[in-house]
Amino acid sequence: MPVQWFRKLASLFLIALSLFMVTPVFAHELNMGGSKWSIGKDHILSTIELGPSLFQQIRGIKEFSHDLDSLTDEQLREMATGIIQPYINEKLSVSVNDRSYPLMVDRIEREGTLWKIWLRVNDINFDWQDNKVKIDYRLLFEETKNDHVNIGLIYFSDANDDSVQKVFDYSQPDLQYTFDSNNTVWEFSVKSKAAALWSSIYTFLLLGIKHILIGYDHILFLVALIVIGLSTREAIKIITSFTVAHSITLLLAAMQIVTLNSKFVESVIALSICYVALENLLAKQINYRWLATFIFGLIHGFGFASVLQEFIAGKTNLVLSVVSFNVGVELGQLMVLLIILPVLQLMRKKLDLRRITIIASAVIFVLGLIWLVERVFNLQLVPF
Repeated sequence: MPVQWFRKLASLFLIALSLFMVTPVFAHELNMGGSKWSIGKDHILSTIELGPSLFQQIRGIKEFSHDLDSLTDEQLREMATGIIQPYINEKLSVSVNDRSYPLMVDRIEREGTLWKIWLRVNDINFDWQDNKVKIDYRLLFEETKNDHVNIGLIYFSDANDDSVQKVFDYSQPDLQYTFDSNNTVWEFSVKSKAAALWSSIYTFLLLGIKHILIGYDHILFLVALIVIGLSTREAIKIITSFTVAHSITLLLAAMQIVTLNSKFVESVIALSICYVALENLLAKQINYRWLATFIFGLIHGFGFASVLQEFIAGKTNLVLSVVSFNVGVELGQLMVLLIILPVLQLMRKKLDLRRITIIASAVIFVLGLIWLVERVFNLQLVPF
């Protein structure tokens, strides 16, 4: 009997201890919110996102003489101007290069149970090389006894209307910060338009070069095209055809004017490698290679775009980013050609051209066939 009582007491103690340990965490989660900030060339758009229990703690909300679950548009506007705007004026501020800018409440909306306060800052001068931005966030600390935490996310985008929601939903944040009672001020730098432009060009240029240098399927396609012993003039003609073709579809796909299934695109890229290699092996005379190159180049452009998509979502200067990436691709191709052409010339001094073509094309065909099988049947046969 004493043993049973001891076990019961021990169980009750453990339950009480677990509740004691869990309660602060649970309370802390209730007081957690988020904020997303879109930084444009001359403006900032932001949304403060709060759960219902946290939103109702804003000073003045509990006294609002309307049912929060069934507010009309007019009542939401009344809340925005009469309660939220004065609260934001007191508790939240934004400055750029030590100049303060007013935060205007655009609207309040409810998405499920989540409340969103949309804010706008207009006519900002990002004229310096590096502009110092400071966000001073003091919302809800007093009401929650300093238990409120807000996760802030920064997105650099020129979206200036409802499309900013797509930026928040489908792109990765550029910066992140956690506001709490001990960390109320977030400072970061925003480059001037000219500096940001050059930085974007440089970033996408390097991305294009890198994609070619690690894109073994694209490299093998280029090798298969020129391994038949083309003159420099013929090689340039074919590469130009490839460049023009993939430039067209890269731009169309990146701007989401034309889209194709990625599995289909990657499979056709592998098929193009097999086709060119097989043509090298079987055809006695190869004519109009520039035309076949152009047709397959259109598909390769969609392949380039699939890599580019995740980097350009919500970015400013979309066309410039795509063009910079494409120039990087061309520079990467030239680097590959500057290595391959001299090597082929040296090999031709010791080996018959036809033998070089057969050996190289056979290897390329086998690799292309493996990639084709992998991509059609979702397999992993080789590590590259």
